[in-house]
Amino acid sequence: MFNNTRRKLALLNTLVFLLILAILGTLLYVHMRYRLIHEVDENLTSAKHQIESSSDTSDYLPMNQQQSDDRDEKTCYLLWDAEGHLLAQFPQKAFSPAQIKQLYAHLDTTAMRTVSLEDHSFRMLHFTSGPIPGYEKTASMSIMSSLEDVNHTLFVLLKDILIGLAAGAVISTAAGLFLAGRALVPIRNSWDKQQQFVADASHELRTPAAIIQAQTEMLLRQPSHTIEEESPHIAEILKESQRMSKLLGDLLTLARSDSNQLEISPSSIALDKLLGELTDHFQLLSITKEIEITADIPSPLQLWGDEGRIRQLLIILLDNALKFTPESGKIKIEGRYQANSVYIKITDNGCGIAKEDLPRIFERFYRGNKARSHSAGSSGLGLSIAKWIVDVHSGTIRVDSELGQGTEVALTFPQKKPV
Repeated sequence: MFNNTRRKLALLNTLVFLLILAILGTLLYVHMRYRLIHEVDENLTSAKHQIESSSDTSDYLPMNQQQSDDRDEKTCYLLWDAEGHLLAQFPQKAFSPAQIKQLYAHLDTTAMRTVSLEDHSFRMLHFTSGPIPGYEKTASMSIMSSLEDVNHTLFVLLKDILIGLAAGAVISTAAGLFLAGRALVPIRNSWDKQQQFVADASHELRTPAAIIQAQTEMLLRQPSHTIEEESPHIAEILKESQRMSKLLGDLLTLARSDSNQLEISPSSIALDKLLGELTDHFQLLSITKEIEITADIPSPLQLWGDEGRIRQLLIILLDNALKFTPESGKIKIEGRYQANSVYIKITDNGCGIAKEDLPRIFERFYRGNKARSHSAGSSGLGLSIAKWIVDVHSGTIRVDSELGQGTEVALTFPQKKPV
């Protein structure tokens, strides 16, 4: 799939690049043609002005040049009488009678124009002229300038442009393949992560679904048993249903966060009261494990944010600390103002996290010690949600941990309402 997409992107890049080159080449050709023709026109206009302003126009005519059929002559002069008959041409025999007949058709206007005679092109300027010594019947004059040099220059330019387009096609194809490959790297990575995410989610959902199915089948095998007799199976079904419900809720949260469908409702939060409330709640949960939970929270301690999401964040972190702290362990909660920020720290002396796992703890479904995580009922989504909540509040989260020593989670949030 990606190879086909890469080829299509490379082809599109090549076509766009060639289109740009073609447009630039066309503009260059048109501009150069205009400049060259304009230069010839200026020379013709200058020759006309010199002839008109001179008292002896014969000074500007090559009347003494030898007869020649050489078509490399740059400029030719033709003298016409009032009836449009050719009186003379300089150099002599520059044009054949057939060509003179063709030129006669262009004597009806004084506008500058291009005239094609057989295989040659000329720029022609025709204007009214006074008598010229030796040719007193002269009524008008035509000045012809050969465009051979201009056409040759344009031909060479056109050839260079075509060569440039061919070279551009090769270069743009190679560059297009390279750039398309680079552009597809993040897409491929996102696709791989999505595939892994779907596979992990399916795996996580398969286990509780299988347990619920098995326990339900056990109930159906003994239809005469009472609820009390089947209570272990019912309890297991309830436990796995709750686990599946929580997993689905976490997946929905992450899916909405990815598509920017989750909006927060920020307001001023009494963080000291919220932390005190959660401390009391988790102290009740820690009684069975005899874990000591202490809090060092000044009052007042205010935070600007979505109270529901901040509560969810703290519950995720405290729940992780409680899960992975052994019996008779300690959990400490701290909160304070720090410069222009609100600082929260949750420390435990639990089993800790391996150094090589720390960079990946915020990845979805990632679990460093999978056996430990499964036994604790973890799906590997909690810290991913926690990271999203911190990011959406423009905060930072830092986790420091050592195996067997414990874990420290530090949160920093802007103190004031964002402008």
